[in-house]
Amino acid sequence: MKKATLINSFVVLLGISLFIGCKETPPFIDFTKKVIGLIDTTYTTSNIPATVLKKIYIEDITGVRCNNCPKAAIKVHEISDANPNNVVALGVYPFALTNLMNPYPGFKVLNTLEADDIFANVYNSPSAIPTGGVNRKIFSGETVINVSYNKWAGFSDIIKAEESPVIISSEITKLDTINDKARVSVKVLFTKKYDESVNLSIFLTESKILSKQSMPDGSAKDDYEHNHALRKAITNYAGIPLKINVTTNGNYEPGRVFEKEFEVDLDSKLKIENCGFIILVNRFDANSKEVLQAAELDLQ
Repeated sequence: MKKATLINSFVVLLGISLFIGCKETPPFIDFTKKVIGLIDTTYTTSNIPATVLKKIYIEDITGVRCNNCPKAAIKVHEISDANPNNVVALGVYPFALTNLMNPYPGFKVLNTLEADDIFANVYNSPSAIPTGGVNRKIFSGETVINVSYNKWAGFSDIIKAEESPVIISSEITKLDTINDKARVSVKVLFTKKYDESVNLSIFLTESKILSKQSMPDGSAKDDYEHNHALRKAITNYAGIPLKINVTTNGNYEPGRVFEKEFEVDLDSKLKIENCGFIILVNRFDANSKEVLQAAELDLQ
């Protein structure tokens, strides 16, 4: 009886040891709320349009207590002016660096947990801001995605000359302001062969937000205008896989189409007229987080 007890105890201890010694990173799970009747399909078409160039996608990691962050916002504006209708920008306001990111008491909170996810899992928690990336690409001479805002313009010139393997089209199919809901439909069409697995990411943004911001001269402006601020992730931070079937993610042929529709709960505190969606087709694997194409859709 004692021998059996000792054996059982050893098995339990061995199991605990193995459990502690092995750490497995789980796959990304799509927690998007499923609504019956929403479109979710893939198919091929023989009507393949010409390949298009990439849009410039800038992620601006920022904070309201960061004196130099308005300089990065100005740089985004300058790049947008130099490339009309060709720049998609996302203001990422994490909580992580409290001395630079803590909200000012009594002012609108721009920080989101989704921004924390991007800060940690895309940019590997940089120790200083402002920083960010252009199409989440690691450019020649760089070792990480996040780079100084002073480099964004040069890297934008590289991106806008590159062909994208996909075309994104989107529309608002329903807007219910009484119940604070919206439906957005997204179509992704591959114009050329692409072998690597890609995801679809969708973020809700708000612009023209007046809230307190530390300024480069050391002052703090109470009515600083914050634009393209991340308010909510519709997918998770990495996006949801675009799978041809249950097992196949990748190996997209020319003419491959994905159509998906999402129902979004809108915060009643949002100003709908200043809101929109950012839509990305992006990689999210051990080798790359690159955004292959970006699109922007106004909510109204």
